[in-house]
Amino acid sequence: MHVITGNALLSERLSHLHASSEAQTYAEARRQFAGSEAEFTALAQRYAELSPESKGKFLQSHGIAVQDAALSLAISPEMGEFLCNMVLSKAAKSILELGSSNGVSTLYFAEALRLRGAGKVVATELDESKCAALRQNIAAVGLSDFVDLRRGDVFATVKQLDGPFDIVFIDIWADGYLDIFQAIEGLLAPGSVVLADNMFTSAEAVRPFKEYLNAKPNICNTTLPFESGVEFAVVL
Repeated sequence: MHVITGNALLSERLSHLHASSEAQTYAEARRQFAGSEAEFTALAQRYAELSPESKGKFLQSHGIAVQDAALSLAISPEMGEFLCNMVLSKAAKSILELGSSNGVSTLYFAEALRLRGAGKVVATELDESKCAALRQNIAAVGLSDFVDLRRGDVFATVKQLDGPFDIVFIDIWADGYLDIFQAIEGLLAPGSVVLADNMFTSAEAVRPFKEYLNAKPNICNTTLPFESGVEFAVVL
């Protein structure tokens, strides 16, 4: 069974959200690129042919930033399916999502919890308009009971939480990864999984976080080759 397509209402909602995110990303990249339309089309074709670990540097070399607070960028469908299956494989009940935006990754997490029949994903987001969109999205597909939305500064939010969490997903500003990981280390336990997006697309900004994980004797970590690059760390 394909977990997501097995739920027609959720599949339709996610298809719309992924398409919207892709259109935003393309439009923002075009806005930042100084060349002609033909040059941009050629650039997009070259980008599509690159290996995942090369894509972030390629964009940056052409003056294109991958993070923008005004955008509602979503994880890829492939990444979403991975998150869903991770919850199912671990029989996870407690999930912390740091940076939820409009709730695309939240939907994947919540659907996995629904299939298991228990659990909560604590979703964190500062922007009220994105929180409103997240609430609407989870309500539209009947997943509100599996989501605890916390609006506010993520560093203030995590101070109010009790652990441990089975899974933590980090998708905030890339230069804040190390600080937020250190802030939530006390919410982890042996067996906890930490996933962090944008390891390729924001490689330089996340380098201190990556180096910190590499040096931790109680962390086993590797970078998974999704398009954006996803760090997969397990607490020993």
